[in-house]
Amino acid sequence: MLRFVGALGTVVAFVAAGSAGTVGAAERPPIGRQATDTRSAVLTEKPQGVYRAAVFVTLPMTNGFADATDGLVEAQGLIHEALVAAETVRLVDRPQDSDVILTVLGRGAGYVELTAALKALDRNVIASPVMIRATERYIEAMLTVGSCDEAATSPPNQGTSASCYRKIFVGLGFTERTARQGVTRPAPNSWKACANALARDVQAWVTQNANRLLALRS
Repeated sequence: MLRFVGALGTVVAFVAAGSAGTVGAAERPPIGRQATDTRSAVLTEKPQGVYRAAVFVTLPMTNGFADATDGLVEAQGLIHEALVAAETVRLVDRPQDSDVILTVLGRGAGYVELTAALKALDRNVIASPVMIRATERYIEAMLTVGSCDEAATSPPNQGTSASCYRKIFVGLGFTERTARQGVTRPAPNSWKACANALARDVQAWVTQNANRLLALRS
């Protein structure tokens, strides 16, 4: 049985506190100090000019503590693996080294759990309808760019900075594409399939916004 819920396929919603046109990396040093960043924006094994944004994958944080559960830790690991395999972004170990922070918010199945998860976000979340099966699995994550302070990793908090941008992604279990040659395709409606779907949309967002992200590092 299919029902509509407040989500957008694998791209569910976005949160833009203040002006979304001004973006940067959460918890990063001021823009003026980034000229000393020694991270390379161009890969030697890629054609000249190709930019891979630095992504930090994390869990929700409350007062400095990670809101970890076994399910969230597993989802974080699967998303990390999917992003590494795609080779379109660079994974970093510290938020201050990142262009983008990706916070794994939760996972579940069906329209009831997904609707409840979306309602738990702050009131600035904009959601559009999508069809999801009652038993279909999903993984939900929040992409953050900018000076969002605690809102960078805690979705109920509203970003107060004009440069804070937050976007919700949901990877669904039945959206897996045909695997590349030599790569085993994950089982339909598995957590890995959800992670792969979410990672594809994160990569698409980063690719479309690469010039803006690169400009903020100059």
